[in-house]
Amino acid sequence: MNRSDALTILHVIPAIGRGGAENHLVDLIQQQRQRGHHPVVASLKNVAYWEAFLANLGVKVHYLGLQFYPDPVPIVRLRRLLQSIKPDIVHAHLPPAELYSRWALVGLSAQLSLVISKHNDRSFYAGIGQAQVGRWVAQRAQQMIAISEAVRQNVCLHQLHCLPEQVSTIYYGLDPTPYQAVDNGAVTAVRQSWGVPPSTYLIGVVARLIPQKALHTVLTAFQHYLAQATVPTQLVMVGRGALEFQLRQLADQLQISQQVIWAGFREDMPAVMNAIDVLALSSRYEGLGLVFLEAMAAAKPCVAPRVSAIPEVVEDGVTGILVPPDAPAVMADAFLALSDPALRARYGQAGYEKVSNRFTLERMAEQTLSIYRKCIP
Repeated sequence: MNRSDALTILHVIPAIGRGGAENHLVDLIQQQRQRGHHPVVASLKNVAYWEAFLANLGVKVHYLGLQFYPDPVPIVRLRRLLQSIKPDIVHAHLPPAELYSRWALVGLSAQLSLVISKHNDRSFYAGIGQAQVGRWVAQRAQQMIAISEAVRQNVCLHQLHCLPEQVSTIYYGLDPTPYQAVDNGAVTAVRQSWGVPPSTYLIGVVARLIPQKALHTVLTAFQHYLAQATVPTQLVMVGRGALEFQLRQLADQLQISQQVIWAGFREDMPAVMNAIDVLALSSRYEGLGLVFLEAMAAAKPCVAPRVSAIPEVVEDGVTGILVPPDAPAVMADAFLALSDPALRARYGQAGYEKVSNRFTLERMAEQTLSIYRKCIP
């Protein structure tokens, strides 16, 4: 790339912790650095999970010191940062960062371009006036990126009233290589740490234990499945969240606790995805569902509800099985069908091919850069 073509991109995000949007941002930044651009990160909160990783890429993280909403201090600090580094593009991720970016840009040159990525299929926030605030923020953006067609339609066009030509759908990308490189020893070690024999059919949930994920449906489905199971089976719950105690209580009430493993938070996602046989999720909504791409990269089939963007990722009868939302008996039938190793292998291979061909990091990066180019005067 000609140095004169290199862009300075200020990414604004609530925090650089672990999560779908945050992991996506790190992947995007890596791709931008590889192409000779100069990304910078402004984090509203002082969460430093990705700081060392980004520093190794030569990317500076600026913490804006958010203490509460609507703390005005980050507005002042972000405004100073904008005036200091003079980015070609301000790219905001998630509503709090969108709002603070909008405030910081008030009175600054309209030539300072704002791009917003919408990562979730939900309202701007839960409360009075959210629609008006969301539209006020969206009006300042030259372009918006929706991470799925469901988000584009439901949020950008219908809720925010954006013009169709203002919004582009760009799917998350994923490198499947780490998921394919996991060896049998690592898989065995993970399953042994959970007390799961190699021959046991292992259904996995990888999610935050929060209301959005509706994980009571998976637990209830697992109870229904066990009543008709023909092979030894266990369920592993990977993740933490506010509902863990209630979900454990539900497992006790359903009398399935002996077959449920509570694995907590795990860093080694490629090994986790290779250790399970099927990924199950029961979300009420998903902006995209990066976890499905991770499972498919490991050639694992998915069982999930037909809501939001999930059908854009999980193809029913091809890469997994889609079920109605809040339908544990139907989900149990899907678990039973996928107890067949041959069916799992067929769906898993189709999922791997889909990730490798459609959800690539290269495509994500190039499409995002094309959006930036539209915005630069």
